[in-house]
Formats: sequence, structure tokens, C-alpha cells
Amino acid sequence: MAQPVTELPPKPIHAAELMAPERPKPQGRPQPVAAKPPAALSNALNADPQTAEARTAAAKAAKAARMAEARAADERIMSSRASDSRPADGQTACADHEPASQQVLDALFGGDAAFADLARRSPAEAFRCSSLFPGDAALVALRDAVPQAPFDAVGAADQLSTRPGGEEIIARALDLGLLTRSLEGGMPFYETRHELRKRLPKTDLRALEIHAAKALAASLARDPAGMAPKIGALLDDMVDDPPADRFRITMAMSSEDLLGLIARIGPQLYTSSLDGLVNILRIQVKLEKRSFLDLAREERTRPLWAEFFVATVGGGRAASLFGTNPAIARELMRESLRALLPVDGKPPAIDTAVVIGALADAMDLDSPPIRAALEDELAARYRAAGDTPAKTGLQEVSVRNGTGDTPARSMIGLAGSLHAARLSGRPATPAFEAERFPQNHPLVALPVLSGQRLFRNGINVQRMTFYDDPDGRASFRGFLRQHRAQGWALHAQSGFAVAISPERHGRRIIIVADIPGAGDAGRAAAWDWMAREGLTPSIVIHRGHSYHEDATMTEIAPGTALVFWGSCGGHTRLRSTLERAPDALVLATQNIGVSTVNEALLGIMEERLLADGAIDWNAVWKEARGRIRDRRFASYKRPDQDSANLAFRAWQVQTASH
Repeated sequence: MAQPVTELPPKPIHAAELMAPERPKPQGRPQPVAAKPPAALSNALNADPQTAEARTAAAKAAKAARMAEARAADERIMSSRASDSRPADGQTACADHEPASQQVLDALFGGDAAFADLARRSPAEAFRCSSLFPGDAALVALRDAVPQAPFDAVGAADQLSTRPGGEEIIARALDLGLLTRSLEGGMPFYETRHELRKRLPKTDLRALEIHAAKALAASLARDPAGMAPKIGALLDDMVDDPPADRFRITMAMSSEDLLGLIARIGPQLYTSSLDGLVNILRIQVKLEKRSFLDLAREERTRPLWAEFFVATVGGGRAASLFGTNPAIARELMRESLRALLPVDGKPPAIDTAVVIGALADAMDLDSPPIRAALEDELAARYRAAGDTPAKTGLQEVSVRNGTGDTPARSMIGLAGSLHAARLSGRPATPAFEAERFPQNHPLVALPVLSGQRLFRNGINVQRMTFYDDPDGRASFRGFLRQHRAQGWALHAQSGFAVAISPERHGRRIIIVADIPGAGDAGRAAAWDWMAREGLTPSIVIHRGHSYHEDATMTEIAPGTALVFWGSCGGHTRLRSTLERAPDALVLATQNIGVSTVNEALLGIMEERLLADGAIDWNAVWKEARGRIRDRRFASYKRPDQDSANLAFRAWQVQTASH
């Protein structure tokens, strides 16, 4: 049966008591304390036990009772917030489950005239929250607002279709001329595509989509930095659409536009979105009778090549980038090195460790001829960087470190060492071997997550952060369900929750987790409680969107052994994390963070901690590959094989020593 949720206080947990010997078990069969079962369960239990129907009914009722008990326990913990907690959403949530804005709240209290004013000033908000205004006067105001915001009216079709007169408003909004004139940057079409596909004739839909694609391409050309993230988010949101529909959004984009899109948002995209964009770019380059080498050299795209290279290679598409011609591949590597490495004393535009890791990843190819071409070019540039600028004609930075190496040469050297370590006995080219990268630029051994680092007195303490938004609340409920099912004890404190594992091999895990909505007061209470109990987290786990990462960063201490970034693009926090905790390992994703993947991966790590008293990444990753079916797991970076992690540590040691 599930562990009961204990409301604390009255009795606090004392860390020393967790390792106390188990109480002797009584020799006789214990008599359970009688409790009055729910009515449905009681009726089923009183039925004839000889019949299959009675047994089935009893089982169903018992299951329903357990589920009801679990839901009630979740709600008790969720309601255990700190004193600064915000109230739960009430009747002012709009149809998209997000709270109403202040102007909508004002209209709710201001009557029909206030809503009519809202529909004129902010028709998008009026349509989004139209279900909160059921009266006839509101319907008139919405009908009058259609010419200003037809796509918003289409987006509210589910709300409008259930009220008298609503279908008339929807029909008015579906006028093809009105929709075409209201396309703006093209995004409104894609944001309402599902409703439009259901309600517009196919010929009208196709004509509107062509206009939308052109408008989107023009908008991207006018404001590439502002539009690229919006297009990336849209592509990710269309992950369940057929590929032909999903990537038709790019049909009016040139190869330069596509390269710029990948350069600006590639590391934050779903793997499938990045793959699709790279595939379309390859097709577009051929249609334009160009090559990646042309784009690396052209005036418009050359400034973005470094970011494009890192995004494409980091996304596992190095083979698509370098193709099948060794001579062209070597030329492309030469141009990439020029874009990536510092010149004239200027630092690289991208984090040094990320550049080093990307150069190493670029050579991790299955094609021996292409890999050999890249190895030879890296070795040649390494030798050239060792000569003086006057001798080579290169505009290389002249300031050298204590070994006589320029920063660019050191970066190449560490990339060579990373690549050599991955070869695992496979031969490299003679030119590459001659540079003796591993000897001249040794890598730094990664810290080991041993029991000594992770446990104290048999207890492993983890700090898990949740935040007060729909994703945070859903993730927190998933956390409660998962650990209750595994027999953990769940304790609700004021503003935070404590999960305690069953004892195994003399070991326990304590997870101190935020309760969404408790805010800073709940976090402070959690740390006060851990201080009183003498508990210090060795693992910090971020469960939330990337815009909450700064708050979690403050939880990381110099002695933290492992940091798990469950957010989208958490890999970009590698440097900041290691600056706070130099000996920490970092597990993060280059792309999207997925709650189900996070839960499964963390569960496997918990099992290994209790079974082995340490974390062996070979064992964790082997089990994860067998258990996690979500394709997005591929973007999670294994800490002991993360190129940027290895490069950052080696670069830090190398620069510090000089």
C-alpha cells in the first residue's frame, strides 16, 4: 500500500534516526487496525467472494480507493505552501488555462461597456478569454472586433462554437481576403493552423499558406534576431504535425535564411526540428547550385558560420555538413577553423570549451576518408599556429602562453586530444599522429561520483527545484506519484516537501523539493530545515523551464557533486555551473528538456545510488537506452563523455598553469 503522507510538524525528521536499526518484527501475524473503507469498496468486499464478478468489483474498488487516496495526498502536499504563497487559479482562468490579464479582470468587474472597450483596445485578449463573458452584449462586441483580429477569432473557435451566435462570428473571421490582409509576419496563420485546416476549403487554405510563408520569410529577413526564436518555437510546437505540413513553413526561405535560422536557434531546437531544417537546407543549396563551402565563404553568411557549425555539429549532423568529397571536406574544415578560432587578439564569439568540443565532434565520423581529411587539416592548422605570424602570413594572435602556444593552437591541441581519446584504437592519419596531441595537451580526468562524495553517514541528500507554473505543478505531481509508487515516504513541510527512500544496503536518499507556489519563503524554509537536520545536498536538480535557471543556480555550492539541468538547453549553463562548483559533473540536454525523460533518468540514478552507493555512467546509460523510448533522450549529454565538459576542464587547467 502507498506510504501515507505525514504532515510535519509535529515531529521533525532527524537525520541520525534514519539509520537507526529496524525495530524487531513481531513473531505472530499482526492484526491490522480496522478502518472504514469507502462505500464502493465496502460494497464490493461484502459481495459473494466465490464469484468472479465480486472479486473483480473488489479489485476495481480497491484500485479506485488507492487512486483517490493518492490524489488527496498530492493535494495535501500541494496546498502546504509558505506564507507568501499565491492563491490557486479560480474562476478567472481563460480557456487556454492561463490566468486572465489585469485588463480582462477589470472588464469582468466593469460590465458590458468595459468588455466592449476591451474588445476594441485588445481584441486578442477579448477572444482568448471570451468564455468568461457569456452575455449577448459581449457577443456583439466580439463580432465587431473580428475585422481587427480575425485569426484571434479563429483561435477562439472552440469557445465561440458552444454559444448561440458564435458560429456566425467564426464564419465572418474565415473570409479569405480578411485573413490575407491580417497575416502580418505570417505567424498568425501557423498559430491557428489546426482550426483553419478544419474550417477552410483546401484551395483557400493552400493560397493562404503560400502568403503566410512569404510573409514569414520577409519578416525573418527584416528582423532575423527577433523572428528566429519564434520560428524555432513554432517548429517545435508542430512536432506532431506531418513533416510535409511542419516544414512547409520554410518553403519561401533561401539557403542564407535557413543557415541564419539554424545559427541563431539551433542548440535550442528539438532534434527533429534541427534535422528537418538541415535536410531542407541541403536541398535548397542544391536547388541554388551552391554548396556549404560557398556559404562558409559568402559575405552574408560568413559571420554566422561559427554558430551554424556549432549548432549543426552539436546536433549530430557533421556527416551532412562535410559530405562525401574529402577535398571539399578539408576546405570546409579550413574555413570553419578560420571562423571558430580567435584572431588579432580577439576572443572567439562562442564559448571556448564549446568550440573545442565542436571541433572534436566534427571528426567523430564513420567515413574514414572524410575523417582523415579533417584530421589532416586540423594537424596542418596546428603546425601553422605554432609558427610566427610573420612566417606563416596568418593573422594569428601574437601573445603566447608559457608553452609558446597561442590560444588558437591550444584550442586545436585540446580538440585533437579529445578526438584521439575517442579513436579507441582506430588509426588516425600520420600527420595527425605526428603532432602527439594527447602528450602535448593532456585532458583532465573527470571527477568520480563515488560514495564518499555522494553519501554522508549513509545518506544522500538531493535538492530539487520546482516552480509555480503549469509545467512546474505537473512535474511536481509526477514526482510525488513516482516516489509514492516506489514506496518512498513523503512528508509535507510548510513550503517544501521531503521524500525519503526505503533503506537499501544501509543507504537512504533524501530529496528536499520545492512545493510550487511557496516562492522564496518556501525555499528559505527548506534550507533552514536542512541546516537544523545537518543535511548538505550533494546533488542539485533543476525541474523547470530555462527562464527559472538563474534561481536554481543559487542552490549550487562549491561542494556540489552533480547538477542535473532538466530544462531546455541546460547545456548552455555548463560554464556557469562549473564556475560555482568546479568539481561537479553536469547532466543536461542540448535541446528540449522532457519531464518524462527527466523522471525516468532520475529514477535510474536513484536506483543505482541505493544499489551501488555511487553512479556508474555506463550502467546508467545502458539502462536508460533500454527503458527510455522518447527520441529526445538522444540530446541529453552523458556527463563523462560531454566534449564541452571535458574541454572546459582541460582549458581551465591549461590557462591557469600559464
